[in-house]
Amino acid sequence: MVKTLIVGAGLSGLIAARELKQRGHEVILVDKGKGIGGRMATRRAGEATFDHGAQFFTVRSEEFQSEVASWQRAGVAQKWFDGFPSPGDKKPNDHYPRYRGTTGMTGIGKWLARDLDIHLGVEIESLKRDQSGWKARSVSGREYSGVQLLLTCPVPQSLKLFDSSGQTLPAAMKGVLQSVTLEPCFAVLAILKSASKIPFPGALYVNKEPLAWIADNFQKGVSAREGAITIHSTGAFAKAHYDEDENEVGKTLIDAAREYSEMDVASFQVRRWRYAKPENPLDIGIAWVPELDVCFAGDALNGGKIEGAFLSGLMAAGVLCP
Repeated sequence: MVKTLIVGAGLSGLIAARELKQRGHEVILVDKGKGIGGRMATRRAGEATFDHGAQFFTVRSEEFQSEVASWQRAGVAQKWFDGFPSPGDKKPNDHYPRYRGTTGMTGIGKWLARDLDIHLGVEIESLKRDQSGWKARSVSGREYSGVQLLLTCPVPQSLKLFDSSGQTLPAAMKGVLQSVTLEPCFAVLAILKSASKIPFPGALYVNKEPLAWIADNFQKGVSAREGAITIHSTGAFAKAHYDEDENEVGKTLIDAAREYSEMDVASFQVRRWRYAKPENPLDIGIAWVPELDVCFAGDALNGGKIEGAFLSGLMAAGVLCP
């Protein structure tokens, strides 16, 4: 039995862990976050529920179609709408069905994680490789080990961890990974005093500064309370204002959203995503360094979508257990 250590419990890490476990590997996952699923994130505030990271996913490949069908049979995913709802005449030529987590996007990750050995709230500060394999030490001083290492956190974080630990990647591979950049995003989670006026299906792809996206989580079907609104900023706005006061940022984005719906806000909170979306996703799938028994995986290496994260996780499992 080979032991594999996975850093990052987003979709790529969860899929790789599941596949490796099914093939007889011992697998341990660690993630610095408090929840499962990475950017497939859901947050609750009383009766209000918000998907505040990835809002939906589409299906293009046979592999992912089969996976999503299993999620639907398990009751953790379902169709939300077709096409891409945009205000005015901005109508992308895209008629793919959009799927969501039945109780929120995090629910899919929780279902995938049900039989896995996952340690949350663990921030890895250093990596070490010796004859027995890889050892990862957390900020709290706990050590996790594996013969093989899979890094699925955002590429800049993985590279920073690798470099700060004194580990050396082949120059060509390092150059490829360093080319990946991810843009930040603000997510405003607003509770309105009444139902929103966002048109069916409760989603608007705005893409007009400073707004990227607005969604009504009640219409979406994940919130028991009406008027639970997610507002996403553009990457440009988040870059320019990332370190500014959250309350002021939230007010600015809510004011901008009033162009598209009445926003009589009872309360709101702001979530910062430092690595929200790859600006220049690669199409290599994974970065595998066999001489070091280390693999990098994630959506940024495979097109930037949730489907890309899934396929990257499958590919990582394939090289770690050929």
